[in-house]
Amino acid sequence: MTRVLRAILIVVVAFMAVGCVPDFLKRRPPLERYILRLPATENGILSPPGPSVLNGTMAIAPFVTRGIYDERGIVYRIDEHQLGAHPSREWAIPLRESLGRLSEEALSRAPLTAEPAEFDDANARSRDYQWRGTVLEFEEVNRGREVLAAVYLEVQIVRSANDSVVWKGSERMERPVPAPTSSMTRVVETLSALTGDVLSRLIARARTDLGVPTTAAATAPPPR
Repeated sequence: MTRVLRAILIVVVAFMAVGCVPDFLKRRPPLERYILRLPATENGILSPPGPSVLNGTMAIAPFVTRGIYDERGIVYRIDEHQLGAHPSREWAIPLRESLGRLSEEALSRAPLTAEPAEFDDANARSRDYQWRGTVLEFEEVNRGREVLAAVYLEVQIVRSANDSVVWKGSERMERPVPAPTSSMTRVVETLSALTGDVLSRLIARARTDLGVPTTAAATAPPPR
């Protein structure tokens, strides 16, 4: 045995004697990567397609993800105050980009502009409007034995010409994760369904707030 191998063996035995194992000897779980998908049916879209309420084009920017949400690890929360990220379970596509592409799909089902909205970070300012989103919550929630998923998004529709906000809204939803709750696949499926619901609610609210009054409302007599 060479002196180098003998020295390494001595170090390893010393670590094990005090209950410490070097990182390179620890067996780590395999890395799991997940993607978000909107439901394949219209179940996740509350607003049926209708006429556009904004003339022109719209670009969808990557969502703003701050702090722990800007990392690849899938975020979990214990009760209300402790946040962490799974070390071996992460998003295959960064959350900021994934939510931008899901917004494009949701807006294709319920368009707000005459031209289809497109996920386009590089040329966003060349479009008439921009869909700018921010992640406020996006995580697995653990409350005792109960496991839920929570999605909280804020969106602004901005006029590119002068960077003015023409509409702003936020929506938060949470839902229990179906059994087996220990399955990360079930957690991601629930987060995907919630994302579809939250985006469709935001689109429906924007359509209502930006749209013209209905005929009945427009012709109704003024209140006395």
